[in-house]
Order: sequence, then structure tokens, then C-alpha cells
Amino acid sequence: MDPLLPLRRGGVGSRATVRVVSVRMVPEDVGVNGQAAAGEDPLDPWLSADVATWLPDEDEEPLGSKEKFWVRDASRVRWLFKFARTSEDGFVSGEDWAEIVASSVAALLGVPTASVRLGHCDGRRGTLSRSIVPDGWTLVLGNELLSRNNSQYVGGQSTENPEYSVAAVHAELRRMPPPLGWVGPDDVDGFDVWAGYLLLDAWVAGSDRHDQNWGAVTDGSVVHLAPSFDHGNALGFQVRPATHEQMVQELERLHSWARRGQCRYFANRPSLLALARQALQLASPAARQFWVARLDAVTDSSIESALIRAPNALLSVSSRRFCQELLSYNRRRLLDDQ
Repeated sequence: MDPLLPLRRGGVGSRATVRVVSVRMVPEDVGVNGQAAAGEDPLDPWLSADVATWLPDEDEEPLGSKEKFWVRDASRVRWLFKFARTSEDGFVSGEDWAEIVASSVAALLGVPTASVRLGHCDGRRGTLSRSIVPDGWTLVLGNELLSRNNSQYVGGQSTENPEYSVAAVHAELRRMPPPLGWVGPDDVDGFDVWAGYLLLDAWVAGSDRHDQNWGAVTDGSVVHLAPSFDHGNALGFQVRPATHEQMVQELERLHSWARRGQCRYFANRPSLLALARQALQLASPAARQFWVARLDAVTDSSIESALIRAPNALLSVSSRRFCQELLSYNRRRLLDDQ
């Protein structure tokens, strides 16, 4: 049986002709942000784990031999470790702290994401992202989903893809159930939740939503949208603290920087704000109301709470102030756009 066959059952038609299957509980072997597995204590994401003491996953090369690799913790739970990039002059980019902050911000918004925490290996910083794929299930990436019904679609491109659009994703996900364990309106589909992913991207200035940075999980009989993952390319992670400080001192410069945010992978390279707007316009009224209400409920203090526990050695005071102003400014822009 074609494992994605349920996606096409019922044919192409109005939303009213589609019956979304009931959402299953999250399997115990899957880590989704804000939902600890049964019997597991929630991990402090800001405590860095020494990955060198963990078990390499089956068929993996020795630890540290690649910029990212799979490992298993003492409970044999799978995590993907990714090194933070280091420039020639020794500057370590903020992909690690940005991943943790973006995950915390996603929880405020209600976006399901992979559970993440800091890690280090052989003296280098990085992040750990817990597997979002239950045992016995398979992850199908967005490029594969989009190419199934479009013979012209060529996925995995590192530049603008003329076939990659919000409308194309809508056509593929509008008959797919939301992620396992979804907490939100009952009458939503996969695209309705994916629209929240683009809203999150616009909020955190995340420009890395290419067609392999989202997907679905299937057990061969049912298919669900996967939680969002890989948010390290956000929040000005590549900007150095001295420049963060300059932007905080000159807010119009920071605001101008934020307004230039775009995603180079989508057709016509739209702005992050435009992508969120398109997605919300195509989403169901219930989903649109849910996402806007969640964003509207966010306060400056809740944004501060997502940043306050980051170690100063990792996230400088200047970078912390930059993130707080950026998140506050982008939130106002998004709400004013609705």
C-alpha cells in the first residue's frame, strides 16, 4: 500500500468534504516541545549535555566526524546533535541559543516543535533536537510531499524554487491531519497548523523554511503533519553582539533589518511577513482566529521569560536586548497586518 495514500482519499474538493481523523496521543518515544514523554522529567534546555558520553546511533560515524549526527541518551532516546558554526576568526554563531529561544517562543504561540536542549562535543557548542518520529513511523519531508502530485517539482534546492509556494503547500496539506498530540482547535487540518509555522518564522525572523525543513510522519496507514523543527537560523543568530548593541541603540536600524527578512526558497522570495499573511489567509477561520489570538496574548514579560535563563556567556546582554526588541517589534507588525 502507498503509505501516503490517505492524503488523496476523498479527492480534491472543498474543506467541508474532508473529514479530519481524530488526533492520536503523542507516542512515548517522541519528544515534542512542552510535552514530556511518560515517566520523563522535563529537561532544562539551557543545561548543556556532553554528547561525547552518549551512544552513537546505529550506522553513525564516530562522534564529531560530521557537523550533525544522531546519538542516543542513557534511555536510548534518539537526538540529533548539530554543531554551531564557527568562523575563521573564532566567532561562534548563535544557532544554539537561537534554537532554544525559538522553541520557547513557539510554546508561547502554541506551535508544536521538537524538544531541544544545548549540547557540546569535543569542546564545541551545539544543540540537541529530540527525534519527532515515533518508532515504526517514517518522516516524509516536504519536497517529497510536494513532488508527488507535481511532476515539475524539483525539491531540495538551495535557492529560489519557482514551484515552491504557500498555495502549493496548501494543496498538499489541506487533507492531512494535524500533528500527533495537537493541542488546539479540533476542526483544523495540517495546513492550518503549518500556517502557524510560518507565523512563527515571521515572529522570530527565521528564514530557513525550505522544503526539507518540514514534513509529515506516517506509520503506513495514517499520515500526520510533523511538528516544526530546525529553528536555529533565526533571531539574528549570525549577527555579532557588538552589532546587536548598535541596533538596540538605533532602533530604526533594527526595525529596518527586521523588515528586510525574507525566505529565498519560496517562489519570488517573499518577505516573512507576506508568507505568514498568505498562509493565514488560506487557513480556516478557526485556525486563523487561534493563531492571532495566541500571538495577541503574548506579553513583553513572557518574551523576557523566554530569554532570561540563557547564560550570559552564551547570549550576551546586548544580544538578549536585541532579541527582545526584535520579538516585540515583529509581534506588533504581525498583529497590525491582520
